[in-house]
Amino acid sequence: MQQWSALTIRVMCFGAILLYAACAVAAENKVSGTLNLGKEKIVLKYAYVDEAQADEPIVVLSDQPLPASAIPFIPEKLINENKVTAIVFSVSRKDKTLTNSFAMLYLPGHGGVGLGRVEDGNEKLTIKQLDASVMEGNIATTKVNDIVASIPPYSFDLTFTVELGRKK
Repeated sequence: MQQWSALTIRVMCFGAILLYAACAVAAENKVSGTLNLGKEKIVLKYAYVDEAQADEPIVVLSDQPLPASAIPFIPEKLINENKVTAIVFSVSRKDKTLTNSFAMLYLPGHGGVGLGRVEDGNEKLTIKQLDASVMEGNIATTKVNDIVASIPPYSFDLTFTVELGRKK
C-alpha cells in the first residue's frame, strides 16, 4: 500500500511539473503581425520587455533578434548593421494604456522616429491580460501614418505576449 501511495505521489508531481512547463511555454515572448512601410510588409517576430520602470514597462517588437543590452534603446549602429525594424512603446501598468514616456519606430537608415503623442490617437493599444507574470495585447495604428517626410507611410497591426517579472 505504501508503494502504491509513493507511486501516486510521484505521478502527481510529474504531472504538476508538466503542467508548469506548459504554462511557462504559453507565456513565451512572441509577436505576430506586420508593419506596412510604404509597399513593403515587414513581419515582426520577436518580443521583449524592459521593466526598469515597474509602473511603465516598455515593450519592444522586432523583426530581428536583439541582445538584452539593446532593450529598449536600440543603438543606431545595430539597427543599420542588422537591418532591424522595431516598434517600441510604453504601457501604464495601472491603466493598461499607452503612455507618452516612450514610443518609437526604428528603421534601418533612419534610426528611431517618434510615433507621436498618445493624444494624437494614431495608435490603439488593447490589453487582453496584464498581471505580475505576463502582458498580452494588440497594438495597431488607427490609419496609415505619414508623419515624417523621410520615411514612407506606415501602419501596423501586432499581437504580442511578453513575460513579466524576469530580470535581464
